[in-house]
Amino acid sequence: IHVDWSALGRDSTRLGYTGKAMADLLSKQGEDVDLTIGIEKAGAPLATTVAAELDTDLGTYTPRKHQWNEGDIEDLGGTFSRNFAQIRDRDCYLVDDTITSGTTMTEAIEGIREQGGEPVACCVLVDKQGVEEIEGVPVYSLLRVIRVGNGT
Repeated sequence: IHVDWSALGRDSTRLGYTGKAMADLLSKQGEDVDLTIGIEKAGAPLATTVAAELDTDLGTYTPRKHQWNEGDIEDLGGTFSRNFAQIRDRDCYLVDDTITSGTTMTEAIEGIREQGGEPVACCVLVDKQGVEEIEGVPVYSLLRVIRVGNGT
């Protein structure tokens, strides 16, 4: 299932409204959260609007699947951009566009913990699997894909 959310992404006003809705889902999840991490590529603009709404710093995480060349993905880990806020033992929110299997979100959660941070909650536009938590971190979504019928 591919989710085309370009009608939101290509318009800054719509993207801002979407970020406000995502921020609303996260707003009651932690009092000491002062950092929002966007998962590159599509999660970064969403995280920017969430961070503005919640008045947090902004960081980005590039998962290893976005950094590899043929045959070397096993040797790479994800990275946090030095151009944005750093983890430094902070509580944070994670933002992405879609959860398909949960692998990227799991990798980001582990990366945050390796940096000494604590992910408090995750938020996505679309959850394709009905994920309620990953690695003990609650996941909130604006939309959830639900299969109906027997698929035949």
